[in-house]
Amino acid sequence: MGGSYILGIDIGGTKSAVLVGKPNGDIVYRLGEETRASERTPFEILDRLAEMAKEALVKVGITLSAVMGVGISCGGPLDSKTGVVYSPPNLPGWTAIPVKAHLEKALGVPVIVENDANATALAEWIFGAGRGAKNIVFMTMGTGIGAGLILDGRLYRGTNDLGGEIGHHTILLNGPVCNCGKRGCLEALASGPAIARLARESMMYGRHKRVLSLAGGNPSDITAKHVVEAAKEGDPFGVQILEEAGTYMGVGIANVIQMLNPERVIIGTIAVHAGELILEPIRRAVQEYAWERARKVCQIVPAELGDRAQDLAALALLLQ
Repeated sequence: MGGSYILGIDIGGTKSAVLVGKPNGDIVYRLGEETRASERTPFEILDRLAEMAKEALVKVGITLSAVMGVGISCGGPLDSKTGVVYSPPNLPGWTAIPVKAHLEKALGVPVIVENDANATALAEWIFGAGRGAKNIVFMTMGTGIGAGLILDGRLYRGTNDLGGEIGHHTILLNGPVCNCGKRGCLEALASGPAIARLARESMMYGRHKRVLSLAGGNPSDITAKHVVEAAKEGDPFGVQILEEAGTYMGVGIANVIQMLNPERVIIGTIAVHAGELILEPIRRAVQEYAWERARKVCQIVPAELGDRAQDLAALALLLQ
């Protein structure tokens, strides 16, 4: 690939962005807007993203000849080889959409399409908490729990791009129903919505008052953010809920450590916001459930990139 600039595109259910960057991770220009997936067809959105890319290049003062390629981070499921996206939950109507082919025709430069968890794993590996490591597991801990795997210095996708679905391995037989339809998945026990559910189900003896107050007095409005805020204030109820979710997360990570023997597990989103309030119970559970030789060589750390993660994820696809 020629050129000294990279075009990155982040396609999200709520917002999308186009950015011009350099291989060292510098973002030269960024242009974002609402995706409006319920109002526009997939091809209308892709055409608008192509327009935004050209607008961004004009702002920077370069042409497409200076671009080595386009990296696209998008929610899956998708086929990274063909660049076809298959019905992501947050993009209604995106059924077998040829994102790669459509944008390569519109822009005339090579396009790489990757699911957002894998792309963010690459970003953390190249620019963030995974620097210098050869085997890392990056885990999201937000609305869902997903993962990107860097094994032996390469992104591991699996046979048909389903490698890293760590959030859907079973932790608790006959546990709560997960959005995937199974019971007791890690995602159903330790994600943001799972933490909110744990808080709502555990309300008793008046110990939940601070969490409820932060949610405006309505139990149905409680989110993981309210639980984290209360725990940071020293509220025992909030601390207890994070302990429980962290323990489940730690059991899941212990399983991953047993299977993959990584040197670093990097956790994003809630782990970044809650810090040791959730990292400590995670590490305690790993201490109990993972073999000593495997856990001794594995660090469990929060992600470093924060709000820059999605932008750098799109760039990192061209650098893997």
